[in-house]
Amino acid sequence: MHEETLMHDLKPKGLKKGAVSRWGAITIGLAATAPAYSLTGALGYGAAESGYQLPIVFILSVIPMYFVALSYRHLTTAAPDAGTIFTWGTKAIGPRFGWLGGWALLLASILAGVAATQITVNAIIALISLKDSPTWLNLVIAILFILSTTFLTALGAKESSRTTMILTAMQYGVLVVLTAILTLRILQGDAVATANPFSLEWLNPFAIASFEAFLGGFLIALFIFWGFDASLAMSEETTGTSEQIGRSGTTAMIITVMTYVVFSITALAYAGIDAQDPSSLTFERNIDSIVTVLATDTIGEMGAMIAALVIAISAFSATISTIMPAARVALAMATYRAIPAKFAYVSSVTKTPLVTTWAIGIMSLVIYITLSTISESIVKDSIHSVSIAICTYYTVAALSCVFYFHRTAFNHWHHALSQVILPLIAALILVAVGIYQAWSMMDPNYGTSGSIAGVGAVFLIGVAALLLGVPLMILWNLREPRFFQGKTLPLERAHMVADSGDTQKNNIVLKADK
Repeated sequence: MHEETLMHDLKPKGLKKGAVSRWGAITIGLAATAPAYSLTGALGYGAAESGYQLPIVFILSVIPMYFVALSYRHLTTAAPDAGTIFTWGTKAIGPRFGWLGGWALLLASILAGVAATQITVNAIIALISLKDSPTWLNLVIAILFILSTTFLTALGAKESSRTTMILTAMQYGVLVVLTAILTLRILQGDAVATANPFSLEWLNPFAIASFEAFLGGFLIALFIFWGFDASLAMSEETTGTSEQIGRSGTTAMIITVMTYVVFSITALAYAGIDAQDPSSLTFERNIDSIVTVLATDTIGEMGAMIAALVIAISAFSATISTIMPAARVALAMATYRAIPAKFAYVSSVTKTPLVTTWAIGIMSLVIYITLSTISESIVKDSIHSVSIAICTYYTVAALSCVFYFHRTAFNHWHHALSQVILPLIAALILVAVGIYQAWSMMDPNYGTSGSIAGVGAVFLIGVAALLLGVPLMILWNLREPRFFQGKTLPLERAHMVADSGDTQKNNIVLKADK
């Protein structure tokens, strides 16, 4: 007997195999996590929650995300399909789970595009030294940003991945230089007076002040690791075997956590967490722009310009890296008749899903313009609300691994651990975190947009947008039921099959019995 773990009935989509190198795939995952603007927006709040234990909180928070990355790795090996969550959820759990998983990924990608647009607008306004920019200028920058990132993505996977590699190298280069400068200042005794010197106690999980301090930092850290999976949506276009491609997600995850831990240790040792000190990470005017503050403090006004530029680069490369997988998930959904077939069009020249790429870009732009016209605070709150969608589709990924491999995994202890037990733990943690986050978002004081009928606007944006997928799925089921009947992408699980020798022995036994 041997294990049959490959998924069947998968359809080619017209994408070009070999358009993306393996390092290009890893870079897409790194770019999607957007370390420069993730750190600048999250490091201060994380330090305020977890204090000097933030580095160990980063390490602990990556554990469930790493378990999810293992799920992606095994599922990519079994089915290197551009649909990722949608395809795996449909095959392993059922069409409705797969459809909602795909919808959650699309929603998260679109809201991430809105977030990156706002961050880019702020960075460019800072670069041109405008304190009060007119609304029309913000909209012009937003339109140019989204159209340019969408255009580059539509050029083809090869061109997009190369652009992403260049931008990611620039982003990491600036972070490495800034880390080196901060380290040098610390060694010279020029750190902020209120900052504590580095101690191994910062890496001691038992030194965390309280469960609330851990949970606050954990929630922030959990979502800045989001994006590692972007590379795996390019599996049909990446060089190498499915097993090699599956490793790109875990590799991107390891590099990302190393980056966050090293930079956070350096920033804490240099600036400290005294909320009363104007130079600390948690000072009111610093807390949401840490990279800019550190660069300005160590380099001067030129540092502020460099920080604004690298944050814009980070947002630009992250947007390309989130449009690419979202477009391919939508392509897969159209290929298997889960959404209208016109979204399955792939250019014969660029081998790119043009319709879905431009649809996602235009949708991000429309949502950004709509929300920014109503209130800039709603744009900020839409960024916070993306956590609900992220928890949803990562949970679908982890459960898909559990459901698909549970029949074969327990033949080997390491398979049982990495294909079933650890993904199940990740799913339980993500469900708990998602429920806790949703409960917190219901608070009328959560975010900056206030409440509607006593319920926090952030909750309504995140949950309402996610639940919008349910009526859309029902309507499409009424129009095109074949996908939901399992005819275009049938349910399947890994299973045991007889070896050819075993089959012959069984036939001999049967003849003898006769």
